[in-house]
Amino acid sequence: MTRDEFISELTSRGAVLLPTAPDYAIELARNALQQMRAAMIPQTLSDIYKNIAGGIILGDANIFAPENTARARRNYEIPSLVQINREISGLPGVTGKTVFGRNQMFWFAFDAFGNFYMLNILNLNILREYRADAYRAILDCLAVGKI
Repeated sequence: MTRDEFISELTSRGAVLLPTAPDYAIELARNALQQMRAAMIPQTLSDIYKNIAGGIILGDANIFAPENTARARRNYEIPSLVQINREISGLPGVTGKTVFGRNQMFWFAFDAFGNFYMLNILNLNILREYRADAYRAILDCLAVGKI
């Protein structure tokens, strides 16, 4: 899938694309993840944050932004990539991974090699591997949010 096809798919589904993230926000998130010994943000996701969207929302599904995001028309804040990983860092299923998205049924994560995964929301077991296909992992995460 190309970048343009990915953007077209997001907009056709009605996803809310948050403003792109500044370089410093991505760098701060990388540093915080490194201190937690979590997987670093892969280049493909970094490119999405810089050039397409700093985060993505579709219904109840979220692709976490490098910084906290206020949810429009709702009375809560979507946690940042760093905040959500701090909260779940002690769980055995996320060892060596960084969670970057969630919906009502699944967590979505990446590892240090840039592979993306769908995880069971209850026990964090890997349900699907996307290899380095960030676009497909993001679209799958958002698909459930619209149900």
